[in-house]
Amino acid sequence: MRELRRDPITNDIVVLAKNRSKRPMDKVRFQCDKEVKEEYKEDCPFCRGNEKHTESPTFEIKGKDGWLVRSVYNKYPIVDSLSEEIYGEHEVMIDTNRHDGSFYNMSENEFLYLLKMYKHRYEHMSKNEKVKYISIFKNFLRGAGASLLHPHSQIISLSIVPPEIENEINISEKYYNKYKKSLYEAIIEDEVKYGHRIIHNHRDYLVIVPEITKYGGEIRVLFKSNKRFEELKERDLEELAKIFRNLFKKIYNVQGYNPFNICIHTHPLNTPKSKNSHFHTHIHIIPRKYSFGGFELGTDVYVSSINADKLAKRLRFD
Repeated sequence: MRELRRDPITNDIVVLAKNRSKRPMDKVRFQCDKEVKEEYKEDCPFCRGNEKHTESPTFEIKGKDGWLVRSVYNKYPIVDSLSEEIYGEHEVMIDTNRHDGSFYNMSENEFLYLLKMYKHRYEHMSKNEKVKYISIFKNFLRGAGASLLHPHSQIISLSIVPPEIENEINISEKYYNKYKKSLYEAIIEDEVKYGHRIIHNHRDYLVIVPEITKYGGEIRVLFKSNKRFEELKERDLEELAKIFRNLFKKIYNVQGYNPFNICIHTHPLNTPKSKNSHFHTHIHIIPRKYSFGGFELGTDVYVSSINADKLAKRLRFD
């Protein structure tokens, strides 16, 4: 039996058709990209030792052998400070000096350095009064839109609030006005009560495989409080580093070396904090194993054949 459902966070319409996972095509093993094995490549602009190929750093964390993480201005920015229609800055944040590093094999300390860089660049960009939103995202491998294989993330400040974020905030606001309760708190309560879609339940974060999402196999990290990204403390970053290390280790063991995107959805900036108090920061981890077909592209209705309960059980960690 088919079910027509809506993603409570995005309002996307999703048809649950779990029996479609029995199609012959879905029985094919995951098509894994070839793993990078070289720790250093002479022609890679992001490898330590090749700094002459990038812009001057805006941020670095250094170890005894040189920088460990590094942020630089993007040579080919999506936005810049010259346009009157959309203003912003665009930086590339190099996740690790290791060419063969990835979220699948990074250590807890490497994730902590990365998250510290995320926060530092976010705080710096947020000081500009023209900025209304800051997007942090990651494209891993060609299948997820990466132009270079060396692991890197990106951060972009914008003079607008993107439609996807406006949509999520409007949905959250409508829910709050109707029920006098945060939508995110309600989702967290429901998921904890049900239990089977939980990957990890931490004091401050809940990691789940949502049942209703247009991206098959998506994972979400929900902040349990409405703490803003710039308000994260050292302890918060340490806990997120542990979660990322354990989560991506499990993903690698279960699904292999596959492309993915990460999108961190944060609060709009330079607006009254009380206006978005019902909204919670959250992280979308989107596998890129599947492509949308003509039905999805032509109707904006999405089909999910993923069994969220089974996937969460395979990825669960303490």
